[in-house]
Amino acid sequence: MLFKTLYNKYPYFFNLLVVLVLLMMIRILDQYAWIPPDPKRTSYILISHLFEFLSFFPLVLLIIYSYRWALARKQVILHIVLILVFAIFGPTLVQLLTTSLEISIWSDKIGPVTFDILKKYTPGCSAVILFLSATFYLTHLWLQFTRQRDEVNKAENLTREIRLKMLHYQINPHFLFNVLNSIHALIDENPDKAKNLVVEMSDYYRSTLNKQDQTISIEKEIQSVMKYLEIQKTRFEEGFEFEISVDEAARAVLIPSFVIHLLIENAVKYGIGQNKQQLILRLSVSLFEKVLRIRVSNTGKLMVAKVFIQNNTDETSHSIEIIKSRLALLYEEHSSFRLIEDNGWVHATIELTLPGEKKAGNR
Repeated sequence: MLFKTLYNKYPYFFNLLVVLVLLMMIRILDQYAWIPPDPKRTSYILISHLFEFLSFFPLVLLIIYSYRWALARKQVILHIVLILVFAIFGPTLVQLLTTSLEISIWSDKIGPVTFDILKKYTPGCSAVILFLSATFYLTHLWLQFTRQRDEVNKAENLTREIRLKMLHYQINPHFLFNVLNSIHALIDENPDKAKNLVVEMSDYYRSTLNKQDQTISIEKEIQSVMKYLEIQKTRFEEGFEFEISVDEAARAVLIPSFVIHLLIENAVKYGIGQNKQQLILRLSVSLFEKVLRIRVSNTGKLMVAKVFIQNNTDETSHSIEIIKSRLALLYEEHSSFRLIEDNGWVHATIELTLPGEKKAGNR
């Protein structure tokens, strides 16, 4: 973790250091191959290249700071000039530093730096400097690519969050109008019931309007749904019945907020319009092998519901599209939504595959 922090702070230095180590190893092997066998050959080669390696440190720092300075000025000619300067004069600097270290630390018998020594030393050292320069610019390109990728990801996440919030605020306001109409009708004929509706509606909107998170636990979503269903029960009395069944293992699972609520609202909206006597609504949430299934069923017919949707495009008819959009945004291919009719019941089913498992087929 410490190394990762340091690397993120000084990526140029560490990348150039790694390349320098590799090049020094190649130079050691190369020199070891052509120097005649001698008992002191290995120690001589290793010690001399150790001093050479240490002498490269000031040059590496100069390369980093000068190239970054050139990058800030955005002048190509300046970059070319700096590379040529380091390639031509860098070997002399490294050789002088190496010789100084050898004389001061290792042996005072080391000879001075001569023009002939520089002629032999410069090609190999210049190649090392060019490799270091290439490493610097490759690191710069990689960091630039990484920053652009992060910016794109941030932009995509921001766009995704905005879209989710837009979908979040599309929760049907007509429920409020319907309840207010019911309260208005009950004020004279049943004041107590009207008061209860006001209290229940207040509790419901207090809990739902405070939801700002993209996801919510099933436990909390069910609590909100219960308040909604209790309001509907107060409104329709014997004309409305509901049942809720939730696996204990599923209660802590996080799901997109308001998804169950929208399914319930659709079922009530379309079901009440179809059922002359009584609407029965069932909500079941199950968890099986990491596949979460949410099913909302109501008595009625799907074809009638479809006609109802087409005739009410300005109301809760968009709920299905909202649900699909939210599932696609948060789960992509790891979710499915089905709406079917079976033997007098309309079933809306969502299946979500939790992380770490393959998606289950329709059951």
